[in-house]
Amino acid sequence: MNKNDTKCATGSCLGRWVKKTLYGSALVGLAMTMASPVAMADDKKGFQTFTPYNRVAKLPVVLNADRKTDYVATYNKAKAASLALANYVARYHDEEVLGADVIKGDDWVLGGTSLACRKARTCTDEEISGAILGIPAPEPIDPALPLSKANTKKANVMDFCNEHYAKQALGVSPIVGDKKVVNGYSHTSALPCEVSIWNDGDYIYVDMLDPNAIFSLFFTDVLFSDDMNDPAFAEAISALPPQVKSEIRAIVQHAMVEFDPKAEPMNKPLGPKYKKMDEVVSVVAMSPEQSPYKHVSYTRVDGGVFTAADSSGVTQAIINTMSIHGTADEGVHSTVIEDDGSTLDSILSPKSSWRSARATPLTLPGKNHIVEACSPKYAKMAMSTGLHHVTALPCEITVQILDRDGDGSKETLVVSYLDPHFMLGALFADISAEDQVAFADIPGNILDDLQKIVAAALEFNSGIALNEGVQISYNMLP
Repeated sequence: MNKNDTKCATGSCLGRWVKKTLYGSALVGLAMTMASPVAMADDKKGFQTFTPYNRVAKLPVVLNADRKTDYVATYNKAKAASLALANYVARYHDEEVLGADVIKGDDWVLGGTSLACRKARTCTDEEISGAILGIPAPEPIDPALPLSKANTKKANVMDFCNEHYAKQALGVSPIVGDKKVVNGYSHTSALPCEVSIWNDGDYIYVDMLDPNAIFSLFFTDVLFSDDMNDPAFAEAISALPPQVKSEIRAIVQHAMVEFDPKAEPMNKPLGPKYKKMDEVVSVVAMSPEQSPYKHVSYTRVDGGVFTAADSSGVTQAIINTMSIHGTADEGVHSTVIEDDGSTLDSILSPKSSWRSARATPLTLPGKNHIVEACSPKYAKMAMSTGLHHVTALPCEITVQILDRDGDGSKETLVVSYLDPHFMLGALFADISAEDQVAFADIPGNILDDLQKIVAAALEFNSGIALNEGVQISYNMLP
């Protein structure tokens, strides 16, 4: 896939790209056979309707003596179910429990846990519970009580990772033969796989970000690549998302039925429906970057190369600058950015209170580092549109070092953002027209905040003198 330093003006390439989709319809038809056997009905071109979210299971609420929902007990049960699922993913060997006919890759691991936990399955209770993210919603836990910090409902979100599939998706391992996903690192912020557990007054729900949809929306450069002309490559990569989905569903449903025998396994599509490939093309093309991602590259002032330690150090500097959830100064950004003593907080959007959801980054194969950024203010706004959207959060920033000039040394550090404009347009397209108008400026505010935090981290806290960042792009719909 070619790299570009210039792009079409917003939306100006749409007509050309739509024509390309018609030219590539045979490839797309092949690629879209990745949809699971229970996918919704095909259209005439063979495209299978998909949605970004999938409900994997639901559990009964807890009832009080009057046979009405006990909201506090139900909320606690949802947290207990999350812990049961996290415990399974962290501690058990999937093939031993579910069988080799279900699990085709490596063990699934719980993101945010230690290397010993992920590799040797020697996990502590504390790190397993700490790996579950609590994303705040605007609703109270108990609707009979006033909304307060203690009575604010949170959705439980977990990151599921699988080294085998992640290596393939990120271009570290071949898909087939020696063919890899080109520029695989550029997709890092679309991973790992996220699963949420949350409740209302009717049920406790277990939802996932659907891998079929993620591949369709976030890997369009692969779908339209010349590699799809190779039947073996097309077949192998098209089989990857449904296999990932089936394995996660099997794990979730096993763990939930074990936790509560009354749990009901499901496979229910949720969120906006994509019925035609043109709709995928349109939502990608109409985002400001004509891409789900924004990539900015940096080089050293001294002209030197970056080391793996530099990459992890820069990532940690971003986390520290952003502040860390659960610490005394969470949401406070005290880095001084002006000679008059002005701090980073003075230029971030009001009451955004950004923090990293984790004290350290998630690291995926290829030494791709992920910062999970969260603002309670913006999270609550997003969750006001429906808690099934929670697996689209938090906001992700990735760091990677690359050899862009091809001389064998890694002279470029790339910081990538999962573009909030694309996320709103693609994953929140089912929200009301009123909410779409109300949220129109929010993606820009979020991206602006994140870029300011990264800029401050790189300039003042990274310990490396860097040249000004240069935006780079990859053709997502050539």
